[in-house]
Amino acid sequence: MTNDILYSFRRCPYAIRVRWALLICKITVEIREIDLKNKPLDFLNKSKTKTVPILIKKNGDVIEESLGIILWAMSESKKANIKAIYFPDNKREDIFEIINENDNEFKYHLDRFKYATRYQHSNEEFHFTKAIEFIKRWNQLLAENKYFFGDAPTIADWCIWPFVRQFKIACESQKRTNYLELPIKTWLDSFENDRKFKSIMYKYALWEPNSRTNYFPSN
Repeated sequence: MTNDILYSFRRCPYAIRVRWALLICKITVEIREIDLKNKPLDFLNKSKTKTVPILIKKNGDVIEESLGIILWAMSESKKANIKAIYFPDNKREDIFEIINENDNEFKYHLDRFKYATRYQHSNEEFHFTKAIEFIKRWNQLLAENKYFFGDAPTIADWCIWPFVRQFKIACESQKRTNYLELPIKTWLDSFENDRKFKSIMYKYALWEPNSRTNYFPSN
């Protein structure tokens, strides 16, 4: 295998956070965009979780978790001091804590708010209210700093903004208002208005075993 391979789905927030990290770390991978409703056999044979993203390293090792892929990207990056900038030693415990809060608590309520019909007995309004509690708590952090842990982003910001974006999209689809207040709205805007956003959201053709090789970043 000559390239590291990323199986991805364009709109998945876990995949978005990984593509953002790869772009910042200047890591090029072969990207395989898949249809989650029709997952290719090659992907199913390699993934234990059967979810994206997964990374197949050149040596055949598989990284299944998005955070694991991000940490791998930083370890592979040739950019100077990348860990010191985005994953500082003195903030690591706090970074892991807030990412865990997002992935295991906020995401739980986000799913049951956004996709209420998929969950039996799900109370959409209850889960919206619980999700807002996290938004307000994060808003307090951002009232003190431009990013969660200072004036520069860390991997905590990389990992969470795609989920806040998904929350925003769900609220907009339901015609809700006043769901994001300053400064968290400004924080999210800083990612969505960044020119890197266009690169990570580039629309690739669905991968098939005999299709041509696509790379991320695309240029």
